[in-house]
Amino acid sequence: NMFKQLAVLGLTLLLVSTACIKEDSNEFSEINTWIKDEMQTNYLWNERVPESVSGTIPPGAFFGSMLDPEDNTSFILSNSNIIPGETSGLTFTSGISPAFGQFSNTGGVFIIVEFVYPGSPADSAGFKRGDIILGIDGSGLTTANFLQLFYSERNSVRYSLGSYDPEAQTIFFADSNVTVEQGELDLNPVVYSDIIEQNNDKVGYILYASFNSGESAKYNDSLDVVLQEMKSQGISELIIDLRYNEGGDFDAARNFANAVVPASSAQDEDVFIRLKYNDILEQQILQEDGEDSERLFIKFEEDPENLNLERVYFLTTSSTSSTSELMISGLSPHLEVVKVGTRTAGEYFGTKIIFGSEATPPNSYIMVPVVLQYQNSNGTTVSGGIEPNLTAVENLLQPFPIGDTQDPILARALNSISNGGQSSSAKFISKPYIDLVDERSRKLGRIMFRSEKN
Repeated sequence: NMFKQLAVLGLTLLLVSTACIKEDSNEFSEINTWIKDEMQTNYLWNERVPESVSGTIPPGAFFGSMLDPEDNTSFILSNSNIIPGETSGLTFTSGISPAFGQFSNTGGVFIIVEFVYPGSPADSAGFKRGDIILGIDGSGLTTANFLQLFYSERNSVRYSLGSYDPEAQTIFFADSNVTVEQGELDLNPVVYSDIIEQNNDKVGYILYASFNSGESAKYNDSLDVVLQEMKSQGISELIIDLRYNEGGDFDAARNFANAVVPASSAQDEDVFIRLKYNDILEQQILQEDGEDSERLFIKFEEDPENLNLERVYFLTTSSTSSTSELMISGLSPHLEVVKVGTRTAGEYFGTKIIFGSEATPPNSYIMVPVVLQYQNSNGTTVSGGIEPNLTAVENLLQPFPIGDTQDPILARALNSISNGGQSSSAKFISKPYIDLVDERSRKLGRIMFRSEKN
């Protein structure tokens, strides 16, 4: 399970091996040599990798010492069982998708339920979008513990619930506790889909929670079923909701994009994404594959689910990152792409998992370094994030259900469609709390490629 034991993936992960070592010891020589060799080959900023290796520096510290100052993405872990080599599609969870927030005048942290996965224990327990959690297993939430508490793996978890007073803009304990089972769940990223009919338009709507192909590409297949149904119903517009999608694997993005891009671009195999590596890797790819390598240029392919659209709408927030941004950016040169919501995260690097178990001799570490920067066919990156064409803000403390046409971000997209794509006025909702970044989900969302032996 890819998320196994990953409770907190902050920068502290760079110092996972800080045990005391004997003076003049070379106990880390083999592992550090493996780190050096792999980073020289793979790391995007490989000019920072030292030529020599000290066996006295713990591997975590050695790895951290060579990272680019701009790189808060790469990490190393001491246990290679934490992330398996293949995506199982299973996640240890109760089925709640969390947003973490706090008020500016207090140190207390709260969790708001963005949505609940259908059929999950949280769904059975009655959790719904907008529910508030203030405590977990008797502990209050703080900036120091909220990720660790939420992601700790227990067979059941007791949530202390809160209520929101919109007039006072405060949250208080509701004197209510709910115990929910947790386990390894099969979470289909197609959380919700619908065909919304307005005026003479049939508008397809999909809430897509993560880019996860699943084992044997089963989640790509389930998305294809939804897209095929929308095609048979003759939708004229498509809204893809990536508000809570922090990224994931590249194959899922390519599969989705092949259905969205105009049929002519798919038939012509136009460029979807350019991938930029360090000089060593780029030269190696050119020698092995030539200038048209699939490792350098990812191209669209013909797809039976292709909707042959001229325009697509994406719903975005600051949680929309990595592979989500790659898909939006990659489609932009090929059809009209309308972004509705708020600015995205601005994650334009891809990481890769490298396993110590594949080293000679094997070790128990895994590395997840930045190996590439992606660009669209125009050479544009999403540095700084993708700005919306139409701004709309949601307040999860007072939300509408997923797919409700009164949801302020979805409503803004639907108004634009009914106005022929023109801008329309929208009621601006201010959000009374500060978003806290879920570093754990953000780091996992950057893993676009599974491990490969070089």
